[in-house]
Amino acid sequence: MVKPTDLRKLYEVREAAVKVIVERGYYGATIAQISKEAGVSDGYLYRHYSGKAELVRELFVESMGYFHTVVLEAIDREKTLDAVLFSTFNFLSQALKDDPYTIAFIFIMDHDHSFEFPDEIRQGFKEIGEKLKQIGIESGAISQHLNEEDIIAIVFGLPIKYMEMRRKAIITNKPFTDEDINTIVSICRSALKGARVESSE
Repeated sequence: MVKPTDLRKLYEVREAAVKVIVERGYYGATIAQISKEAGVSDGYLYRHYSGKAELVRELFVESMGYFHTVVLEAIDREKTLDAVLFSTFNFLSQALKDDPYTIAFIFIMDHDHSFEFPDEIRQGFKEIGEKLKQIGIESGAISQHLNEEDIIAIVFGLPIKYMEMRRKAIITNKPFTDEDINTIVSICRSALKGARVESSE
């Protein structure tokens, strides 16, 4: 059984890893820097993880997996696609406010060309895409010509990019309002009604 002290230390290690990776990038972050930030020895970290890759993979699965759970619960709870999107984007905007490092961490790893997506996250995206497509087509909110990849790119890609732009204050860093979230929902709704362009060849 893991001692309460170890649980606290492991939590601090994970928090430190996210912070160091966001500030230094995946390649710039080292085990030594993470250990120092967490206030533990390198040896302590190696007793629990084989290295940085395993630690980062576990953090990504936990962070993205929690987001997937939020989306799936919204799909089961809400009655319309708009309500699912609003609930999801509202969660993201609150997460950006309460835990900006985790949002940044997800964005960084999602765009790191060397990071291999864990299978459980791939499956989570697939499940969400299938469920959104089903409720969207049944309600007429999603074009039947779009596939799961198209839907995920719209529903996840657009709002996450908005979050990163606000975090970096590219245009503005003001907190998201309900009006902002409704605008993102409206943009996604329009995109989801679109049709795939078939090749003329």
